[in-house]
Amino acid sequence: MNYFDHKNAAERYSQGRPDFHNNTIARIKTHLQLDHQLERALDVACGTGLSTKALLEIATNVYGTDISEEMLKRALAQDQINYSIATAENQPFGEGEFNLITVCSGVHWFDIDKFLVEANRLLTKRGWLVLYDNFFISEMQGVAGFSTWYPEVYLKKFPAPKRNNSYQWSNEQLFSKNFILEKEEEFKNPIVYTKEELVLYFTTQSNITAVIEAGTTTYQEVEEWLTNELTQFFSNDHPKTINFGNWIKYLRRIN
Repeated sequence: MNYFDHKNAAERYSQGRPDFHNNTIARIKTHLQLDHQLERALDVACGTGLSTKALLEIATNVYGTDISEEMLKRALAQDQINYSIATAENQPFGEGEFNLITVCSGVHWFDIDKFLVEANRLLTKRGWLVLYDNFFISEMQGVAGFSTWYPEVYLKKFPAPKRNNSYQWSNEQLFSKNFILEKEEEFKNPIVYTKEELVLYFTTQSNITAVIEAGTTTYQEVEEWLTNELTQFFSNDHPKTINFGNWIKYLRRIN
């Protein structure tokens, strides 16, 4: 099931997802020791273009692809960015066209082995494939009870759909795809939310999209439930800072 292809889901995604990407791109720039713009970069599963736009900091020609037409309709318009519809495993480009390929918060939806074969085809010799994710870890600064509410209340009511989280990112596994894992790093991104903004963010999650598409509830009912539940954590309606987890994997094409 494609959780991001419907108009309502895409609209909420474009409005409610946090823009942390420049922070991640700065880390990528440092690790790759870039003192000049790369010629061409590709962002796979680009969604509404937040992660793609950030690549303009380090690449002259930027491309974004996604399987969702509705997401791409809401991609941020930039003259330097070329968007197209494509699956991660079958990209509409020639061999060796890109110095860098990025995937933000999407690789767990792929057929990863097939995607690695495709990424190897698209990259220049010793080009980079950088995978990263910004994910909810239920840490609200100064509010201890929130970290219990999220798994014990929210996730029990709206379980996360199955993802491909069991892939073994070992060099033994990656060598056969002509990649080596050079580095992994983990850090946190603090995001400030009002209650209303946090409600909107939750409705961008595939947890919510799954039950909406199943017809068991509506966005209005979900928003009302979330508003009621979250009131306990927003005293005087003051914004709260929530930590998101972030990891980056730096894979390099071997030859």
